[in-house]
Amino acid sequence: MSKRKLLKLVEDKVVSGWDDPRMPTISGLRRRGYTPTSIRNFVNKVGVAKRDNIIDVSLLEFCVREDLNKKAARIMAVLDPVKLVITNYTQVKEEWLEAENNPEDESAGSRTVPFSGNLYIERDDFKEEANSKYFRLSLGKEVRLKNAFIIKAENVVKGL
Repeated sequence: MSKRKLLKLVEDKVVSGWDDPRMPTISGLRRRGYTPTSIRNFVNKVGVAKRDNIIDVSLLEFCVREDLNKKAARIMAVLDPVKLVITNYTQVKEEWLEAENNPEDESAGSRTVPFSGNLYIERDDFKEEANSKYFRLSLGKEVRLKNAFIIKAENVVKGL
């Protein structure tokens, strides 16, 4: 987009200003959460040319992922839960397992996560019937839970 078109968006109050997260400006990128290092790496990879060229946005996203892989902690959350009951595990017992904060940065340390007979997993990580290319939990298949044990789905109970 040209500066003229971006200025029109700002003047027409379609966006709140030049630093609006929807704007393709450096301050807009920073408001979206892009780190300065990732923006610098992107600019270094693109370089300067006299010819008009098109740079795919996936290169910018690659630079952000590359930078955040080194810095960000790997904390997980279940947003769309499915209850998982482990039948051969003591229901009243709770174990605390060690999980690293960032596998690429040992100085980030580790944390402990609880493991018990009742867990919740993401709905997208389970299918009742799956093809051979589905490597998550499905009936009759074994999978390893992150930082925990290997489990196998034997049956599904619905409507509880």
